[in-house]
Amino acid sequence: MARELESKMIVEGSASGKALASRKPLSFWGGVNAVNGTIHDVHHDLTGVSLTGNVLCIPYAKGSCSGSGIMLEIIRAKLAPAAIICIEAEPVLSLGSVMGWMLYNRGVPIHTVSKEVFESIKDGDIITVKDGGGITIS
Repeated sequence: MARELESKMIVEGSASGKALASRKPLSFWGGVNAVNGTIHDVHHDLTGVSLTGNVLCIPYAKGSCSGSGIMLEIIRAKLAPAAIICIEAEPVLSLGSVMGWMLYNRGVPIHTVSKEVFESIKDGDIITVKDGGGITIS
């Protein structure tokens, strides 16, 4: 049964995909391989997993201001996640997605959710992110 849940849209767009759910934050700079779109931070529980077409669910992004460049590059190369859901949106990562919309007419929708909603998301759930806000989990 599908669950309709509240979210706040940070970066526009709608998307659907399989949840890649982690309780660990992720740095895109040094943690994501911009050549193939996989997580390569050896200390992260999603190491080796491809972001491409999936909905990345992390509590927040961490790290350097260079993370927006990695986000922009994986958007350009069509290796980006379908969407990102987090408890707290990190401005630098969001900037990379906004720039993707401006430069390539595509980006990654980013939504924030409450801690309770975030903790209810399970790896492998099918998530639909709605433009303007709101997510469906099935």
